[in-house]
Amino acid sequence: MTSTPTPPGPELLDERSIGGILVHLLGLVTGFFGPILLYVVSDHEFTRSNARHVIDWYLSLFALMTVGLVTFFLGADEVTAGGETIEMSLLPAPLDVVFALVGFFLLIVLVIAVPLTFVYAIVATVKAIFGSVWTYPGSIDFVERYW
Repeated sequence: MTSTPTPPGPELLDERSIGGILVHLLGLVTGFFGPILLYVVSDHEFTRSNARHVIDWYLSLFALMTVGLVTFFLGADEVTAGGETIEMSLLPAPLDVVFALVGFFLLIVLVIAVPLTFVYAIVATVKAIFGSVWTYPGSIDFVERYW
């Protein structure tokens, strides 16, 4: 029986880094601030690539929240403040309903996307442990486009 020599495995720390693996979990704790700091400080391509995807996801969530809240409140007809109803329509009658519905829909999508953050962070961490960079589904590519 002849044994075939196993080919040498990849040099783990040359191809990937601890920062590239832990940046996804760091994002759960610090939002996009920790991954931005790691992206700026690190010179390891694996770490920077993983950090870029985490930053993109959190900026996408922030954009979704901002656009959803702005469109929802632009469509609001009235606001209750201190038990008193105040008419506050900034848009004409049919348009305010459309804005309110679109804003409400975007906020529902946000409510679904926030728990997905935990799932995505775990999946991306496991993928990074095995040496691959995982793009968060649904995220907008902000960092590569604007940074």
